[in-house]
Amino acid sequence: MKSTGLEVSFSASQTMKRNGKSFWFASIFLPKVTALAAARLYRFCRTMDDLADAAATPENQEAIAIVREHLRQGETSQPLVADFLALVRQYDLSLDAADHLIATFLKDATTKLHVEDERQLVCYCYGVAGTVGLLMMPILGATGPDARRAAIHLGIAMQMTNIARDVLEDAQNGRRYLPGCWVNGLRAREIESGLVARELIAQAVARLLGLADLYYDSAATGFALLPPNTRKGIEIAATVYREIGVTLRRRQLTWWQGRVSISRQRKLWLAAKVYLRWSSLDLALGSESRRAESLQHDAEQLSLPLAGLPGIP
Repeated sequence: MKSTGLEVSFSASQTMKRNGKSFWFASIFLPKVTALAAARLYRFCRTMDDLADAAATPENQEAIAIVREHLRQGETSQPLVADFLALVRQYDLSLDAADHLIATFLKDATTKLHVEDERQLVCYCYGVAGTVGLLMMPILGATGPDARRAAIHLGIAMQMTNIARDVLEDAQNGRRYLPGCWVNGLRAREIESGLVARELIAQAVARLLGLADLYYDSAATGFALLPPNTRKGIEIAATVYREIGVTLRRRQLTWWQGRVSISRQRKLWLAAKVYLRWSSLDLALGSESRRAESLQHDAEQLSLPLAGLPGIP
């Protein structure tokens, strides 16, 4: 069998630094052991995503099927999958979540997904990112249903941010993640042209960022549930990612100009704000503030579209 992309050709931290700059930046603020475990998880998820993107070939479809079977069996000779299974054993990670992640990647790659409604959007974001939050939770040292829900909601919020940032790029790849009912059913090729209904798409991006904010707020209620040595890093990751939406709004939602990015200087400034928020008396006040925030939205309502999926009560 030819190479399928499963070989571990460079370190986990290099993979994260190369492909997930915001996550790599946030990992600097985690304990070294935790940061490495997070990078190993990221490498596995990223490789599965890349493999699914190439799933048009029978060989890669077979490779994905083999990975899923090896995960079910709990053993493999493939180095990257073996490394992930070692993480599963060490941190008691959810294999159901991992399988759902791979299945969602594969469905997206083989169908050129066009999301139809808000429920499908939320389920897709859960499939490719909420599952990652669920897998990250034990690595970060959090337990319990409230922490699990917060972790899933953070993944969903981040994926919604990705979609808002990458509308043009996704359309160029034949995909439309903005719900069809928000954009009058426009297809990816129509969005790609950049000439059709720019304002309509901008309104949908604004609506998506508003929905993402609800999931970010829900996720924020879980920061205080994390151990002190990991909570800052995760809040930094959330704050930096949320800043993408802030920047999009500041740029007046001009999605047709391509993706926005956050400078390293801006990331450092945001990280400093997080550290100040958790310092001295602000730690106690911040916890109380987060409890108050939790009354402003219904986290259970946000999880309703996900009923029956891994990690959802």
